[in-house]
Amino acid sequence: MKDSIKASVVIPTYRRAGLLRNALESLAAQQSDYAFEVVVVNDAPDEDLSALETEFSDIGIRLVNPTRNVGRGIARNMGVRDSSGEIIIFLDDDMTVAPDFINAHVNAHTGPGLAVVGNIACAPEYASHPLARYIERQGAKKRKGASRLPPKVFRTGNGSLQRALFEKVGMFDESFSTYGEDLDLAMRLEYEGAKFVFAEDAVSYNHHPPDLDDMLEKVREWGRYTIPILAKRHPELEKSIHAHLAHPARFGRESPALSLHKIATRFALLPPFYRLARLVYRCTFLGRLLFPVIDYLRLYNYLGAYREALKERPDSPVP
Repeated sequence: MKDSIKASVVIPTYRRAGLLRNALESLAAQQSDYAFEVVVVNDAPDEDLSALETEFSDIGIRLVNPTRNVGRGIARNMGVRDSSGEIIIFLDDDMTVAPDFINAHVNAHTGPGLAVVGNIACAPEYASHPLARYIERQGAKKRKGASRLPPKVFRTGNGSLQRALFEKVGMFDESFSTYGEDLDLAMRLEYEGAKFVFAEDAVSYNHHPPDLDDMLEKVREWGRYTIPILAKRHPELEKSIHAHLAHPARFGRESPALSLHKIATRFALLPPFYRLARLVYRCTFLGRLLFPVIDYLRLYNYLGAYREALKERPDSPVP
């Protein structure tokens, strides 16, 4: 073991004891050249997970138990503060990992200022499901081979940072109560000059059952509560996540092409087209041909939720 580099795997969990145990079993099976520890933050105070510390003592597991439900961002910060590794690896509780997962993350940190994006793959039991395959191809994998990866590919479901860099940018913003704390962190990493790299061999398998309604509920939550915060803090994000299309056309104050794009988008996102897309999605035999349909369903939900949020702002230009 190379004790000079030690990694800390930080896993927040909330009422997923079975999935968490699978994740820990895969970490216990690591063929790692590096000493590592696992810090689990139990965000369900009334659930006792203490037996896991004994069961997985061989991988140095440690439990952190908040006195109340604190949410993902705070939970991850608590886990990092209770850890000792030079490299922090963030992992979700519904993941299992390949035997060389730790090695792949640590080896990807070839210098300072790197944000490493792991490779999230379909779990074998869902590998044939179109939605699972759609999720698998998102993020860095979609941009494989690109000379520079954008911040939005960074995911705390499978990603790592050097502790010094994470602390330098202020860790996770604990004011986030919903999804999006990882994108906010990624933008601050970008401002600090961090380079985002894809570690293809740092494979984790997502065992969360593919559920379109669950995905769209999260997308609506993201559009309603998170995009307004991100758009205000990081205005350059609006275009890259297509949120600018939620604003009304402004002929004469923007390019004609953009105005027409906004009008076309608003027309395409009318309820009859959405209902048709939901019907088409049922044709799972179409496989990868459903990917544009899923893109559309996501866009409909988060732009609609974002428009609703804009209407509630006194300074909103949305009618």
